[in-house]
Amino acid sequence: MDNGSLFNALGYVTIQTAEIDRWRHFAFGVLGFAEGFGPDPDALYLRMDERAARIIVTSGDTDRIMTVGWEVRDRAALQRVKDALDAAGVAFKQLSQSEADDRRVEEVITFDDPAGTRLEVFHGAVLNHSPVITPFGARFVTGDQGLGHVVLPTLDVNGLAGWKPAVPVT
Repeated sequence: MDNGSLFNALGYVTIQTAEIDRWRHFAFGVLGFAEGFGPDPDALYLRMDERAARIIVTSGDTDRIMTVGWEVRDRAALQRVKDALDAAGVAFKQLSQSEADDRRVEEVITFDDPAGTRLEVFHGAVLNHSPVITPFGARFVTGDQGLGHVVLPTLDVNGLAGWKPAVPVT
């Protein structure tokens, strides 16, 4: 996909909830996600394809999107994202290899959007080729689009006036 964007797909989303048992029922009993895996034994890892998890649900005091992970093609594309962020004056952090391993990716950077949502940009997702077994025998077919889409709420729309993305998105 070459549409002028550096991003290939929405790779993963981490959600915090005060009601993880309700999420467990909804994800497995209603939506039919397969159980994925990850480093936090208390988190829910929701699997729909060859990734270990596309949605990670963690316990917390509030219900909110914690992290949105955007996938780029390779290390060169990740460098272009870093260069665009630098040029726009947006601070970012290179995560450690251990943190990248926890996310099942080769390399990852992180920064906050203007509304305070933590964004991560990565390349080199580790794939799990074992069959995805869902409770209802459902198959998710998103292909190159990854997870699909995410809606990011903001409480201060006026604070975003005049904001333009530092990285080309379409």
